[in-house]
Amino acid sequence: MSRRKTPMSLGDWLGAGGHGFEGSLLNDANPGLNSNEASPAQDAGGDADGVRLLDLDQLVSGRYQPRQQLDETYLHDLEQSIRRFGVIEPLVARPLADGSYEILAGHMRWQAAQRAGLHQVPVMVRAADDRTAAAIALVENLLRRDLNPIEEGRALRRLREEFGLTQEQLAELLGVSQSAISKTLGLLSLDPLVQAHIEAGRLEAGHGKTLLGLPREVQLRLAEQAVLEGWSVRELERRRSRRSAPVTASPAMARNPDLLRLEEQLRERLAAPVRLRYDADRGRGRIEITFASLDECDGILARLGLPGEPDA
Repeated sequence: MSRRKTPMSLGDWLGAGGHGFEGSLLNDANPGLNSNEASPAQDAGGDADGVRLLDLDQLVSGRYQPRQQLDETYLHDLEQSIRRFGVIEPLVARPLADGSYEILAGHMRWQAAQRAGLHQVPVMVRAADDRTAAAIALVENLLRRDLNPIEEGRALRRLREEFGLTQEQLAELLGVSQSAISKTLGLLSLDPLVQAHIEAGRLEAGHGKTLLGLPREVQLRLAEQAVLEGWSVRELERRRSRRSAPVTASPAMARNPDLLRLEEQLRERLAAPVRLRYDADRGRGRIEITFASLDECDGILARLGLPGEPDA
């Protein structure tokens, strides 16, 4: 991690070398941050732009923390490191109205410090609105590669839904391609049991991508086989292709490559399984978009630029 500068962007806040966020939508999310107005931390008698020692019981878990599973092995190793060297990298937190501080980055360090018996930890205090707090929690975990693919998808969905961000804005915010955002969100349309395999590390994100668009019962059958037999992503792709291949070769059954390309573009754009069906003889066809819940349906409608179901 690079040395922190005076914070002007989310990337600087996290000290993420090579991951700048200048020009992102978060750059002006908190226009008063660098003004002459006193922040809550300054009102409390501290330097809002410096590192402070805070008692552990002054800190509270961040409500936008995307990690849902703890890696006990990593937490144990971190605890032993803190016992030997202390907390080397400060946490990042924002002041709350009740005098406590909500952790934005460093949740694992906070837990490990408690286990190590520390009473205080170094904290960089920053004023931050909810959008910035959510983005910091997600980006910090993504840059540290602490999240599994399903947690990444849920965190992206929460950012998108709570703050009305488009996939383009998410891609700009995180410094990744829109295609990567679409594929990660697409994993959330898999059967919950398949998602559980990915979340537990029994399957990779690539396995999940290969299973997208299949009927749920087929997803489950192939996923279970992949777990039991240790299939690689490439092997799962071969099994899916073998299942989809026609029994006898027939030109009439071959799918138009232009339709396949358009189908893939729609699938990435909508982050949902899409199937284009066209009857050349009749000169007509249909587009099938699959969703597993009304929330997913609302998300697809939003990405199409259409309003969801109005409130009663």
